[in-house]
Amino acid sequence: MTPSLKISQKVVNKLSNFSQEILGKLYGIVTKNTFIVLGLQTELENGSGNALINSLPAEIYLCGVFQSGSETFNEQSIKSSLAEVYVTDNPVFVHYNSSTNKITAHFYINGQLETTKFAPISEQEILSQFLYLRLKANVPLTCELATNSLKDSFTNLRKNVASGVMSFGLGKNIYLVGSDSEGIVGVTGNPSIGELFETSEPSEGGARKKKVQNYEIDVMGVDMLKMMTKELGVAEREHAPLCVLDKKQCKTMTIMVSIDSLSMVNRQTKIANLYEILVESAVRNLRLLESSILEKLQNEDDTIAQPEVFHFYPDDCGHFVTKIYLKGETEDALLPVRETLHNELLLSGCRPMFRRANSFAFKTKNPGNEPLINPHLGLKPTDNGGKVALVKGKYAYYHYCQNKMDDNGWGCAYRSLQTLASWFKLQGFTDKEVPTFKDIQKCLVDLGDKPSSFIGSKQWIGSTEVNYVLNTLLGVTCKILYVSSGEEMGSKGPELLSHFENHGSPVMIGGGVLAHTILGVDYNSQSGNLRFLILDPHYTGGEDLHTIQNKGWCGWKSVDFWDKTAYYNMCLPQVPKGI
Repeated sequence: MTPSLKISQKVVNKLSNFSQEILGKLYGIVTKNTFIVLGLQTELENGSGNALINSLPAEIYLCGVFQSGSETFNEQSIKSSLAEVYVTDNPVFVHYNSSTNKITAHFYINGQLETTKFAPISEQEILSQFLYLRLKANVPLTCELATNSLKDSFTNLRKNVASGVMSFGLGKNIYLVGSDSEGIVGVTGNPSIGELFETSEPSEGGARKKKVQNYEIDVMGVDMLKMMTKELGVAEREHAPLCVLDKKQCKTMTIMVSIDSLSMVNRQTKIANLYEILVESAVRNLRLLESSILEKLQNEDDTIAQPEVFHFYPDDCGHFVTKIYLKGETEDALLPVRETLHNELLLSGCRPMFRRANSFAFKTKNPGNEPLINPHLGLKPTDNGGKVALVKGKYAYYHYCQNKMDDNGWGCAYRSLQTLASWFKLQGFTDKEVPTFKDIQKCLVDLGDKPSSFIGSKQWIGSTEVNYVLNTLLGVTCKILYVSSGEEMGSKGPELLSHFENHGSPVMIGGGVLAHTILGVDYNSQSGNLRFLILDPHYTGGEDLHTIQNKGWCGWKSVDFWDKTAYYNMCLPQVPKGI
């Protein structure tokens, strides 16, 4: 039976935006006789080649090839490329004709390309069907500091993981000790992973709210353990240990291999079927770790830094990409790696997506007074019916009375400035810490904008001072917008929309005695109506997302939110282009 085909809207958008001829691979997942194409990879001379599969979550496989740009394609060449696909007998070929702006899809069946219909699938629909498992474990590795020895050690490590001696912990006291229903400990029956996720409290991620049709990236934590006890009734041959002594001078290395891998699984998957999937995810991660260490060993000296795993979820991809960076490697040194990834995945070269700071922020319990990250996520959309443009990437919510400091009544602009600075740090544009109140005041004094008595005072600052500090401490330039009254804010829709579309940084606005942060706009060009997504720094409570969203400290506001008798200055940070 020929499967049905769905293609991620993100993939459709990428193909449709390139008129030049491009060839590449398609990656996807098979579920219930349906192919879902999730991502693509262009063919580059110095690219990742077949190794990119190790950067993708388990269950995502090479499922076909694509060609974009030209009106015709070489059928024989396409068939040859499809021979590399091993996950299915009916791989996919997708062709985009830039002249007609038309995408056609084909299945390779019995040696022939047969045209088939496909349906675009949105990211929200994908998230509603799938969740992610994040497997974490630490494994010590000691070997000779030589290429062959390192390869052998990782090969043995992968064999050990795949040998069946590992068990996997899912939530509270639930373990997989084999790939059948009898290998489940801690739960009766064989529930689906979606059912287990909804009824448990995973260490990472969070169960979605039932009444809100807005699915998030659900992630469930998994632990890997090695079974040390022997099964009863299983006879094993025992023999004396065999030791081979090879006398020679050599250097050795000992590192802790931190497995941190992802699997993408359908919510209906029975947990008994997860064992092999989790093994595959660990094996892919070990291959990534091995290649990163080998590359360093072959190209550099005889010192190996600790490898670190980073998971990225670029907006324009719609899927995770895992990379290994060695501790101590500078962002400048990793630029060629990032450039290759951007080119392979057809991502914009205007903003960073694979710097360490861009790594995905997995949900965890907020540790005490740490600022919340992106508290606007999950808010209901407006009923304005306009074009929506929001802040891009991550920021931290700074507000009154954090860090045991009472700035109630005078520190709102400082807090808004800190939110803006956190955005540049969390995007990887700077490695400098978010400035403290003292840092901000000292900067303004050093510039000659304020007298020395300003340090330690409770004097207000405005958008002009925010501009000075961002420029001096972070090297960020800002555009200033002025309005003579709050009513005039309604005319700034096109400019704010353009800012969030092209720059995506949060905006500080000061007027009268108040300062706020604008996170986005909903602008209806036909009616002229404008809505503002406001982050309010005047909040004095704890880091309670429910209160912040439901009490309006982060929410959509109309033009009436602004004081008609006050003037306002907006500070729009300009974002440098680059990765």
